[in-house]
Amino acid sequence: MQAFRYLQRCANSDDISWRIGIFALERLRPDPNNWLAPSTLWAEYSLWCRKKDVQPLPVANFLQKFDEAATILGVRKLRAGDEVGYARIAFKPAA
Repeated sequence: MQAFRYLQRCANSDDISWRIGIFALERLRPDPNNWLAPSTLWAEYSLWCRKKDVQPLPVANFLQKFDEAATILGVRKLRAGDEVGYARIAFKPAA
């Protein structure tokens, strides 16, 4: 939870990647027993951006910025064979 607070403080940055932090705060929660595929994560981010009426980052840029934020969030990027995923996070229930 401390990591999510840190992201909230970073959200005031002029860098366009601040949206990744806000997205994480609003849509993700820690979950030690879950993982998300990068494509699933980007799809949710894209929907979130549409609801906020902002242009989403291209998928490659989003994943690069999310990789940077993942360290702060305590998320681990895992590879199992050909599959890659982010462990220890889940989506918050839709409101």
